[in-house]
Amino acid sequence: MQLHPNISILFENRDTVLYQIRELIFSEDLKNEDEIREYIDIYSPMLPLDGELSATLFIELDNQVLLAEMLRRVKGIEHHLRLEAENEHVAAVFEEEHDDRDFTTSVHYLKFPLTPRAIELLSLGDLRRASVRLVLDHPNLQASVTLDADALASLKEDLTNP
Repeated sequence: MQLHPNISILFENRDTVLYQIRELIFSEDLKNEDEIREYIDIYSPMLPLDGELSATLFIELDNQVLLAEMLRRVKGIEHHLRLEAENEHVAAVFEEEHDDRDFTTSVHYLKFPLTPRAIELLSLGDLRRASVRLVLDHPNLQASVTLDADALASLKEDLTNP
């Protein structure tokens, strides 16, 4: 899902995480069980727990100079992303914060620990009427996107059938 022309967010679930692990095993032609276990250990924290959504945020630009500039400009992005379900605002919790340097990274793993009301809206609500948005309110970059019915149906499936 495109949040901004240079920022996309991919919601993760058990299937997408397993796919990533399998893709790495295949692309690196891994046979060693210890190496495979290492990838499983690395990617397992991306699995959403009960009552949360998991996602990967990508900051993408083909031009490396412009990408480096953007990564400096959106430093602190970890403190400025939220999911809004009706009147429930759920701040994203990023796996890592990058406050110790003057730029952020181009890939971030994050979770949305949902409130009971947000879970109700996403898992039981009328998906045609639900108003769910991702909102980025960084001082140097503001963007938002409303989740469409297909995205909401997918999230509902993730929450009700982990």
